[in-house]
Amino acid sequence: MMPPLTSKGKQSRQAHAPALNRAKARPSFLNSAARLHLLFYLLLILVCAASEAAPPLAEASAGAATSKESGGIREIIPDRFQKRYERWKLEYLSTRAGRAQWERYARDKSFTLTITVTEAKGGGAGTDQYRWDESGRLIAATITLGDQIDEGYPSPVNYPVISSLSHAGPYPGITGSILAATKMAHEFGHVNRTAQTDAQLFQLQNRLIPVYNRILLSNGINVRDPRLLELSGQMTGTPVKIGQDRELWAEANALAYLRERCPDDGTYRPMFKAIRHAIEEYAKEHIERFR
Repeated sequence: MMPPLTSKGKQSRQAHAPALNRAKARPSFLNSAARLHLLFYLLLILVCAASEAAPPLAEASAGAATSKESGGIREIIPDRFQKRYERWKLEYLSTRAGRAQWERYARDKSFTLTITVTEAKGGGAGTDQYRWDESGRLIAATITLGDQIDEGYPSPVNYPVISSLSHAGPYPGITGSILAATKMAHEFGHVNRTAQTDAQLFQLQNRLIPVYNRILLSNGINVRDPRLLELSGQMTGTPVKIGQDRELWAEANALAYLRERCPDDGTYRPMFKAIRHAIEEYAKEHIERFR
């Protein structure tokens, strides 16, 4: 899931979650990845607490899909967004990786993937409304794309790939349909990974993360609180670690799209150099998933 983003040279249509713009997305300021990671997370949960919203992780629900869901891909796109969505989709399907993932879900009659576009997400996107059958097999999910995903870049914290597409050095920033398709690939990565994740653990994490966040905000940000240690044990990780794990799997899928769409030659070499630098800075423990 990517937080809503603002675009360079363009005022956001709404109040967005913390994000870095193009001028700040480069690693020149990366003197303390761990501290920035914690600050970024705390800002997110403060926003969530203020609005009584869900934590910055994908939501999930148990139970069967509705009777109207018959498998395949359901595209629910408002008319005003249809043309831009078709451009983004065409770009995503211009790669073998994109076509393979699209066909995988389009042909699966036992799984329903819903894709929609909304102004509420702005330059971000999210994947939620997961559903499982009684055996724990994922049978439904919804990808929600912001109407401005062809603009704006997230923080390098948890998003080392997409953040590196902003302007830096000798190459122009990646914008337009390629940026939008990269964000789509990220969301497809969430679906791919969740389908491989233990359903009970995933749902338990989503139930306990808001509890953990409320305690953390009320105890003076004391991560050694016995209650938090017990919760992290049940979840097999803290919300920071869980969120990072989920987002980095999705980022790995975004990188697979980029490697096919933008060959690592003279034109795009600086971009891939920036991606490698960000991965080493923020995702060193998970670097194998980006090989």
